[in-house]
Amino acid sequence: MDPAVLNFHHALQLLIMNFHCLTVRSGTPDFCLRSLAVITVLALMTVSASAIPNAVGGFLAQAESPLNDTEIGDQLLDPKLWAGQRELPGNWRKEAPIASVEGSYLAARPKVLGLPAVMVQARHREGKLDSLSVTFADAGSYFGYLDERLPPGLNRRQQQKELQLRLAAKQQQFSSFFAETEISLKRTLQGLSEKRPRDNYIGKTRALRAEVVDYRKGNLTLRLIVGSQRLIRLLIQPSDSVTRQWLDPDRSSLSNTGLNRIYEDGVTKSDNGDTRIGALPIVAQGYKPYCGLNTLVMAAHYFGLHLDEDWLSVAGKFQNTGSAAGSQLPRLYLAVAREAKLDLHKSNDFSLDETRKSIDLGLPVIVWRRFSSARNKVHSYQTLTAARNPDYRIPSPDTATRDSWPGEKSPLHASVIVGYNPTRSEVHFVESWAGMKVPRRMRTEEMAATAYLTFYFKP
Repeated sequence: MDPAVLNFHHALQLLIMNFHCLTVRSGTPDFCLRSLAVITVLALMTVSASAIPNAVGGFLAQAESPLNDTEIGDQLLDPKLWAGQRELPGNWRKEAPIASVEGSYLAARPKVLGLPAVMVQARHREGKLDSLSVTFADAGSYFGYLDERLPPGLNRRQQQKELQLRLAAKQQQFSSFFAETEISLKRTLQGLSEKRPRDNYIGKTRALRAEVVDYRKGNLTLRLIVGSQRLIRLLIQPSDSVTRQWLDPDRSSLSNTGLNRIYEDGVTKSDNGDTRIGALPIVAQGYKPYCGLNTLVMAAHYFGLHLDEDWLSVAGKFQNTGSAAGSQLPRLYLAVAREAKLDLHKSNDFSLDETRKSIDLGLPVIVWRRFSSARNKVHSYQTLTAARNPDYRIPSPDTATRDSWPGEKSPLHASVIVGYNPTRSEVHFVESWAGMKVPRRMRTEEMAATAYLTFYFKP
């Protein structure tokens, strides 16, 4: 959950409590259908797009570019581009790498194959264009931008009805847009294809398998992904590099011993006692309800998996409500581990010993923990102070400090533990927030007291 979203979370919790519908299933908060629409839309209404900028999506929505609404499909399919004889059109900005593959996205909202593109992304391997990804429909962005205001004077029942009607209308609009986009894109791809389209798939695990259709144009494969009324995406890449795995070829070709060596070599130990994983990419969630997904994506990218939060939301059965309620998140963690040729241990407790062993092997630990904005500010202070003063130690928690830790009624939040300091009783963690690359510091006692679920990746 992004920090700005948390500003309204207390009010949202009060609303939930008034409905008396909060339940927990398999460790994931789930809201009954009677109040889901109301809670979701009211939460989204409370947050304006300007208040919570999305690290990519929000910027693209307002980006000024000569390529906006301009057709660039022919340029993306140009053989000279793929031969390295031409550059990609427009201005590109870097994003999180995947293994040794560099990532970037186009700072514009162009048209591709006659349709508006939500996002165009590129991957480069050793300086050469490796693949392109064009997203045409994404429910996470569509519902994430919902920003409504209710007319004054409505009582609670009237507010509930109005919000339900608005959410239903939004869902109907997206459903129509999704269907029209899918039909149009398939028709265009059919016309471009020089061979009969082939059904194919990506992914070894059932939970993360994506059913795709491959179209051929020259030496390129145009791979269409359509996911459960949430995602329409076209992957473009040379046909000789097409694979059925999410794991990058540079990683999938290695033995388990070779993979383990890569992870272990990424661990650093400093003079002050910090032991850390040094290269975990930050994948900012913006104001999508995706902290549990984005932290998993951060680990997945570190392992070399070409997965993102949009496909994980499809695989996790997210609903088109702008909320994570009702999703099936925990099962995705084991699937990601298996796709990366790893194993996973899920625990209801936080074990410092197990965390240290994982970090020593170069494997991050994902923790779902209780969150409070007050403690978040304390963690920021502790991190900044430690950066300025190498001798700084977080004080051992007294009774007053322990009483300030978030309790069972506090919201859940996902973080990634990337380090520890045994002599200072600290764990170091990162968030799926833009501009937060420096690991934050917390006493191990607080992490143990506030952890709800912990996911340990295993070799």
